[in-house]
Amino acid sequence: MENQPADKFQVPVQTQTFIASSPTPMQPASGMPKFKIDPKIALMGFVVFLLIALPIGAYFLGQQQGQAIRSAKLAAQMNSFNVTPIPQVSTPTPTPTAVPTPTIATNSGTLVATDTATWKTYTNTKYNFSIKYPVSWINQEYSDGTGTNFASSAASLQSPTVNIRTIAKPTSHLNDSFVNYVPIAAIQELQGYSKLVSNEPVTTTSGLTGYETTWTTTANGQSNQSQPITYFQIPNNNAATIEIFLNKQEELDTYQQMLSTFQFTQ
Repeated sequence: MENQPADKFQVPVQTQTFIASSPTPMQPASGMPKFKIDPKIALMGFVVFLLIALPIGAYFLGQQQGQAIRSAKLAAQMNSFNVTPIPQVSTPTPTPTAVPTPTIATNSGTLVATDTATWKTYTNTKYNFSIKYPVSWINQEYSDGTGTNFASSAASLQSPTVNIRTIAKPTSHLNDSFVNYVPIAAIQELQGYSKLVSNEPVTTTSGLTGYETTWTTTANGQSNQSQPITYFQIPNNNAATIEIFLNKQEELDTYQQMLSTFQFTQ
């Protein structure tokens, strides 16, 4: 075969070689400053911070610890008391009650009879005693012979001016001496008598000694002071006493005159 001539229109192939290049690092914009911290300045700042912060922290820590200690002490003190809550009770305020205090004369010596020469005489044969009373008065003896009532008229005998009675001691006080029994006699014997107010020795014209007393009495919620009660001891009898009562204050002088004449007939 004949050799073919080379193609006269062949374009020569050119080989291009590409070299990869490394990226160019970005440069900081012009005009921006670079900051650097001096180690010495940083150390000094840290030291200053510690000098300020440590005392403040210690102060607040101390305050908290002190408060905790105070709270613990207060709790211990509160626990040491046995506190009982007081219930709130609504109590009405009582209305004060006026206590009348009459002026009552008492004796402290020998009784003097001045107007009794013409008076009547009552004599008790059961307990052997006698006492005088005004000539215009009347008396009514008790059916059991233990005493009598004195009044200015028969109509007033139901509410006598003066009465004299022989009253037996309670069994629990039979062994009490006369002197020791008198201060509690009315409380033991009479209803509503609650407290001894006065107790004065008196001596009759015959030389007999007794005790004139007054008492606190209570009736219908009101307290008052009683009229006098005078006690005499029965000779050779420790089981009873003779008691002379004044019931009307306006006859106090007459009562004192009657007391002066009291005596035992045997």
